[in-house]
Amino acid sequence: MCTTVGMLDLRLTLAQSRSVLWASLLLACGTAHGLGDGGASPDGAASGLDAGRRPDAGAASDAGSLPDAGPRDAGPRGTCDAHDAVAELCPDVLCDGLPTWHWDGEQCFMADCGTCVGDECGLGVSSQSECEAAHASCEAPLCRATGGTWQWWAELCGHYSCGFEPPAICETGMPACDCGPGRNFSPGLGCVFDPTCPDLEPLTTEVLCTSTGGTWDAQCCHSECGVPCAAACALPACTCGPMEIFHPERGCEIGQRCLERLQGESCEGQARCERGTICCDTCGGPGCAGEPTCRLPVCDISPTRDICGNNPIAP
Repeated sequence: MCTTVGMLDLRLTLAQSRSVLWASLLLACGTAHGLGDGGASPDGAASGLDAGRRPDAGAASDAGSLPDAGPRDAGPRGTCDAHDAVAELCPDVLCDGLPTWHWDGEQCFMADCGTCVGDECGLGVSSQSECEAAHASCEAPLCRATGGTWQWWAELCGHYSCGFEPPAICETGMPACDCGPGRNFSPGLGCVFDPTCPDLEPLTTEVLCTSTGGTWDAQCCHSECGVPCAAACALPACTCGPMEIFHPERGCEIGQRCLERLQGESCEGQARCERGTICCDTCGGPGCAGEPTCRLPVCDISPTRDICGNNPIAP
């Protein structure tokens, strides 16, 4: 296991970038993780990855190697690949059927009254519990069930390792599981403790803030999703970006609650709207302006009314 003394150079590189942080971490702890000079990722994959291929998850530990990633399969009852199916927003006929549940590669969703569009609508099941049971061993639900955060917005070259992003060594990134400090994602098991994770000397909160793009000033508590702290005091805290929260081990980073928006909330940038709503970027009509918001679809479409309720021919 790496010592805190061996990580002094690592602390200096944190202010440059998270990628540099990982590079230093690999150099300092490569032996502990069984990495050679070939530029392997923290998940044990070689640097010469094919485009779009995820490195095998897991890292060597004192208790033996974690299982290889293997095929992304949920077993005999389901597959982890997304169904070619979407819920129809505005069905043409009166909705009088039973709902069906489908898999989008991350979670189960409902097609109300069975109003499904796509070549794999026949793969739907009759209840949410049945759908979730069929996909319980897929990466996203397994990550969440074992205490990790499934970063659906991420474009990474593997899962987090010991709480840190993997280095960017692939051409096409993918969503990833963040198990947090001291743990790694193991296919079939989820987030598991890894005794080979290094013991790092903690950085001060101020250094974490400023080295990850935040501003350290007097505002009583850390900002959330770009919203300053509402408490009235003069204690120092960190102001992160509009889509970020302050993580106590990693500083400013994108936060899931900053990206998942409810009806009526802004859907700018990487944000996604809750199920049943769509992101509408204009309100339509003369002199009308506003930021993109999550709205219920408007189904009585006409030449002067689109699915967002806007007038598409208004000057």
